[in-house]
Amino acid sequence: MMAVRISPVTAQLGKLSIGSTASGTSIRLAHTTKRRKGEYIEPSFKPGHGEKIFVFNHFVHGMTVYSHDPVLKLRLETKQATRALRQIPFNGKKLKPAKLRKDYWRPMAMIQFPEGQGEVGRNVYQRLRECKKLHEYAWDDSMLYGKEGQTLTTHERGRRLNDQRANTIADMAAVLGGLGKGNRIVVKNATVAEGEGGAQTVAPATTDKGETLIPATVWWANALDRNYAKEWPKNVTHELFEDAVLEPVTENLESEGGESQRAPSELATEQELTKSAEQSQR
Repeated sequence: MMAVRISPVTAQLGKLSIGSTASGTSIRLAHTTKRRKGEYIEPSFKPGHGEKIFVFNHFVHGMTVYSHDPVLKLRLETKQATRALRQIPFNGKKLKPAKLRKDYWRPMAMIQFPEGQGEVGRNVYQRLRECKKLHEYAWDDSMLYGKEGQTLTTHERGRRLNDQRANTIADMAAVLGGLGKGNRIVVKNATVAEGEGGAQTVAPATTDKGETLIPATVWWANALDRNYAKEWPKNVTHELFEDAVLEPVTENLESEGGESQRAPSELATEQELTKSAEQSQR
């Protein structure tokens, strides 16, 4: 059998695949068989996806995660739990939780954008994730020492890096104020901003730099948490979860005469709360 010699340069281009053909032995590079990239396909989202960003906090260690869903699903087999765990870095042995326990995680805040501004919310979500990564990986020498100048152990430094509660709130104020190149909360038109359903009229606010920002509302579980940020931009308003009004979801029921009727709001609200409780227990 005739030996085939391959130069080292060619061998480094990809893995070799040798197979027999009718004309003899053929050699091909694996990288030539890869699927070519097609045209860019715009991702499709459900209506309203991105209009709300929920911030969950570990009330013991101060870890934070972001989510677009109001309930943080904690089962490891769900994609949401996997995405949430990926937001927590490994800062030392026994410092990253193996799973998310529902008795430790609480909703800290919720960022709400106007209806139809889901694209802006998804962009802000990305900026917040990027800022969180910088705090967790790009820290300076001040994280090596304690308040009295003593050198911190690996475990102590990891506990401090996990506590991102103050940094998260400061990032919220900065990103909602237009921080970051390509931040879509900054609009060029002062009266109209593009939304998911087309152009939609909003009432943006103008900063001291002359930038026009889309308004946003931050709902807090604790009113004092907002003080972790030095200042908030003019386009942000603050509310409390306890002041929120529950809008009951009614269901259409068919009456005996064939006419549709509305279920009582108390009944519909009780059904929705029961469904939510069952889903959280699963």
